[in-house]
Amino acid sequence: MSIKRGVVTQITSTSARPISIKSTLPIALVLLSSIVPVGVYGFASPKKAMEFFSKHDDLKDDTGNLKKYLDLGVNMFSLIVPTVIIVVEVQADLALQKASFIEGINSIKTAASMPNLALDNAGAVAYKADIIAAAYDSFDMDVNNALINVCNRLKARTFINLFALSNGDAITKRNNFGSDRVTLAKCSLEIFNTITAKKEEYDSSVILAFLRCFVDGSGVTGYSKSISNRILSVSGVVAPSEFYAGSLDETDPLTEKQIMSFIHYGGFRTWEYATSSLDSIWQDARRVRILDLAADAIIKDIFFAIDTDLTMLNVAKDSMRGFMNGLIGDDVMIGFSVELDMERTTKERISAGEFYFIIDCQEIPNPKLIHITFNRVDRYAGVVYKMLEN
Repeated sequence: MSIKRGVVTQITSTSARPISIKSTLPIALVLLSSIVPVGVYGFASPKKAMEFFSKHDDLKDDTGNLKKYLDLGVNMFSLIVPTVIIVVEVQADLALQKASFIEGINSIKTAASMPNLALDNAGAVAYKADIIAAAYDSFDMDVNNALINVCNRLKARTFINLFALSNGDAITKRNNFGSDRVTLAKCSLEIFNTITAKKEEYDSSVILAFLRCFVDGSGVTGYSKSISNRILSVSGVVAPSEFYAGSLDETDPLTEKQIMSFIHYGGFRTWEYATSSLDSIWQDARRVRILDLAADAIIKDIFFAIDTDLTMLNVAKDSMRGFMNGLIGDDVMIGFSVELDMERTTKERISAGEFYFIIDCQEIPNPKLIHITFNRVDRYAGVVYKMLEN
């Protein structure tokens, strides 16, 4: 075929590209097992994971917590979400087990490209986690710091159980944190385990991670919803906080410190959804997640414009505007603007092929306090006269 003589065709498009945020966001779980071989496993859902690991005939004798928490994800939440399981070996030496557990957490950074031990051909796991949970079953800042570092690297989020038995203990432990990637919970929860036929203690960090996945999958914009004031099908709370609707109670000091508590009000409920950031703007966990996922979606879907031409840069800009308009239509945002940052996009940077955009935006507010004032007045006294006349 000649491109120098005759008729030559080419197919192009300057249409804006569709950008969207997916609600089926992967979860990564770090769990202990004395039966399942150590490594990284990837599945389409916790149920698929449970089916795979149940091939081990002696799984019922596992002294770790793998089966315990996978059963929870399957039976309590019926999750269908990409699931990465990092299996860490149960060891008698607690120091060695802690070291192995931290190594397991760190492996999440590269888990997407690691061989998937759940596949016969050991293909890549391929899932990049947005939610991370580690069932260490005790409070340890070395483990917590490893979680935070991984979340910072992946722009993911995690939940950490403070294992506190009092408000004072919870607040003291909270002072160790300052990350917009972490939501802190006061204590563990109790659930009746049908395998052991008794009520057992469950790490609230894993339950909250499952709850986040469940709310994500509740609708197209589930990712933008809060997980506070959600009913949990649990038997009890290890360290309950007294709650009095409309009055000062034990949850208020925790809320002021961005700590989630668990209340009993028409069932057991989560109460507060915040991060431990030192910046009050980023203490709203919902806000952080919306902007995280919006940024990630834009990065992926305007990547086509890199190393092309100015026409494609305009297409990328139109795509960003279309995406933000969609978020307004989905009741995620209330307003936005997409503009070229004239101060940073200097002549020299244009020559270097560098372009800077600013997206000003504001998310739909999330009601956290509804204050009602009952004001006693006299202006309806005339009704009494009418009543007496009749």
